[in-house]
Amino acid sequence: MAALSNTPGAPAPGDTRTPLCALDALPPVGQARGFDPAKSGRDTVFALRRSDGIRVYRNHCPHQGVPLAYRKDRFLSGDGQRILCYAHGAHFEADTGLCTDGPCRGMSLASLPLVIEDGWLYLAVAPDSPLLR
Repeated sequence: MAALSNTPGAPAPGDTRTPLCALDALPPVGQARGFDPAKSGRDTVFALRRSDGIRVYRNHCPHQGVPLAYRKDRFLSGDGQRILCYAHGAHFEADTGLCTDGPCRGMSLASLPLVIEDGWLYLAVAPDSPLLR
């Protein structure tokens, strides 16, 4: 296996994957990390480890469409078990994105498909997808 570089190769034309980070750059269970894959100047998606894998969600509360974090990478409750919307107090299950408490109870965060390859985490979404804005 080749050594990991700091960044994967440039996407080929028509590639439907968007690189996020090397797996070892993703924080441990109980923390999350935001990403700006569309280069918009704000984190539009975030990733978190769970005991059974990795989840990636849009940084977009279904209640009013605002970002979830109150500051960089602050997506989770203090115990790292729930995703929180700091604007409205909604609580979401980290494993499913389902809102269990708050103004959008019963609604869910948008989960994004991912690919893990050669030690890298990719979104299985084209870089110009509206999901990344």
